[in-house]
Amino acid sequence: MAISSTRKKPPPPLDKQWAWMIVLGVFIYAFFMVGLAKSYGLLLLAFQQKFEVSTAVALLPMSVSAFVYAFGAPTALIIGERITPQRVIIFGAVVGLIGLALSSLLVSMPYVIVMYGVSVGIGNSSFYGNGLVMLGKYFRKFRTLATGMGLAGASIGQFLMPLIIDHLLESYGLGGTLLIISALYFHAAISGFLFRPIESYGPEEVVKAEVKQPQANGEGQLAKTNKEFNSADKDDGIARPLLNNGPNGTLHSTDQNNIEEISNKNDADADKRYDENRSDQWDDSVDDQFYIQRRAMLTSTGSVYLVSPSVQDVSNIDEKAHKVDIAKSKSLTGWRRVIDFTVLKSYITLFFTLASFLCFFGYFNFILLLPPICQKKGFRGFENAALISACGVGDLIARISTGIFADLNLVARYKIKSFACLLCGVNIFVILFADTFYWLAFHSFMYGLVGGSYVCLMSVVLVDFVGVALMAKNLAVVLLIQGIGASLGQIFLGWVTDTTGSFTAVILICSASLVLGALLLLMYPLVRRCEDSRLDRLRKKHEQDYMTPA
Repeated sequence: MAISSTRKKPPPPLDKQWAWMIVLGVFIYAFFMVGLAKSYGLLLLAFQQKFEVSTAVALLPMSVSAFVYAFGAPTALIIGERITPQRVIIFGAVVGLIGLALSSLLVSMPYVIVMYGVSVGIGNSSFYGNGLVMLGKYFRKFRTLATGMGLAGASIGQFLMPLIIDHLLESYGLGGTLLIISALYFHAAISGFLFRPIESYGPEEVVKAEVKQPQANGEGQLAKTNKEFNSADKDDGIARPLLNNGPNGTLHSTDQNNIEEISNKNDADADKRYDENRSDQWDDSVDDQFYIQRRAMLTSTGSVYLVSPSVQDVSNIDEKAHKVDIAKSKSLTGWRRVIDFTVLKSYITLFFTLASFLCFFGYFNFILLLPPICQKKGFRGFENAALISACGVGDLIARISTGIFADLNLVARYKIKSFACLLCGVNIFVILFADTFYWLAFHSFMYGLVGGSYVCLMSVVLVDFVGVALMAKNLAVVLLIQGIGASLGQIFLGWVTDTTGSFTAVILICSASLVLGALLLLMYPLVRRCEDSRLDRLRKKHEQDYMTPA
C-alpha cells in the first residue's frame, strides 16, 4: 500500500531564528545608508573646495536625494508588497553602486547633483521603509528591541563612516572617495538576500487556551480572558483598531471611505465598543469565542497579544478586518496606488505627520551642517569627523537602551519620543555657545543620545497610533511629506547660511523645529479623543445606512 505524505510549511519564526537575520539585514543597510547621509557634511566641504560653490549649492546633491527619497520611499513600499522587499532592496543597491561610481568622474557640480542625488535617493528609498515592514512582519513581542538593534547599524555607520571618509579624502581625493563609497554602498544588497519573504512560511502557530463552560454564577474562563484583556487596554498610546464591523465579520455600507476610516480607529475604549457591538449588532447565540477572534488585538511591540485558538495567522485577521480597503486599493489606478492621501482624513495620521515633519527637519538637517559649523568655529579635518563619530556613539547607546525600556511599557512610547525631541532641541541650541573641541564633543554625543531615542521610536509610535495593518499605508504618506520638507529645508537652510554669513540662524531654526514637534506630540490624548468622536459619528452613520431598508 502506497503511503503519501504532504510536506507542510513551517510556521513563521516570529521573534526567533531567522527573524534575527532580518535584524542583521536592517543593520547592514542602515550602516551604509545612514552612515553616508550623516557624513555628508564632510563631502559638502569637499564639494565647496573642488567647485567653489556656495553652501546652498553644495547641499543640492543631498537635497535632490531627499526629494527623490520622498517620492521613491512610498513607491518602494508599494512595489515591495507586490514583488517582495528582497528584490526592491537589491535593485536599490545596484542603482546606488552605478550612480555613485559615475558621480566620481566629477564632470561638474550639476553633474554630481544629478548622479549623486538621484542614485542615492533611489537606493535609500528602496531600503528604509521595506526594512521596517519586514521587522513588523517578523516581530511581535520584541518589535521595539529588534527595531533598535537593526537601526543600531546607523549608529555604527555614523561612528565609522566619517572617519573612513575623512581618511579617503586625504588619501584618494574627492573622486577616489566617491568611487570607493559606491562599492561600500553596494554591500546593502546583502540585506536583500537576508530578507526572506514571510509568505514562504506556513500559518502562524497559536497556543490553544482551555475554554471552560460558564459556571452557575456566570463566571468562567471567558470572564478571566476578558479581565486579562481589560488590564491590557489602558491609556498607554497603543493603537486598538476595532475589527468587528458587522454580522459574521462582514462590512456593509455604500460609503467605502467611511468604512475604511472606521476600520482604522484608534480606540481607547475598546472594551466599551466591544460590549456595544455585542448588544447592538450581534446575535447573542453566537459562540463567545467568535467575539474573541474578532477582537484579536496587537500592540506595537506585541507585548500584549490576544488571539483566539481558531485564528491561525495574524495576517488573516488583518485581511478580514480591512478587506473592503484591500478590494478598494486593487481598483485604484495611477498615483493613488502609491500614495493614498485618504489616511490624512484621520486626525491622528495628520497629527503624527506634522509632528514627524517638525522633528525630522530639525534633527537631520542639523547633522548635515555640523562640519561647516565646526569649521566656522576653527576646527578642521579629523576633528570634524570625530565630532560626527561622537554623535554615532550616543546614537548607538540610545537605540539599544530605548528599545529595551520602551518594550517594558512603563511609559507611553510617544511620551518618550516627545521628551527625546525636546532634549535634542535644547542641546542644539546650547551648541551656539560651545567654543572648545571637548565642549562640542559632549554636545555632539548628547545629540546622538537623545536623537537616537527619537529615531528608534519613529516607526514604533506610528504603529501605536494606527495599528500594524495600516502601517505601510501611513508610513508612505509620512515619508513623502517628511522627505519633501527635508529636501526643501536643506536648500532653505543653505540660503539662510549664505545670506547671513553665519550658522546662528540655522541652529535656532533646527532647535525650534524640534521643540515644537516635541510639544505637539504631547497633545496626542486630545487628538485621539477628537478622532474617536469623529469616528463615532461615522460609525453611527454606517449603522443607520446598514439598518435602513434598501
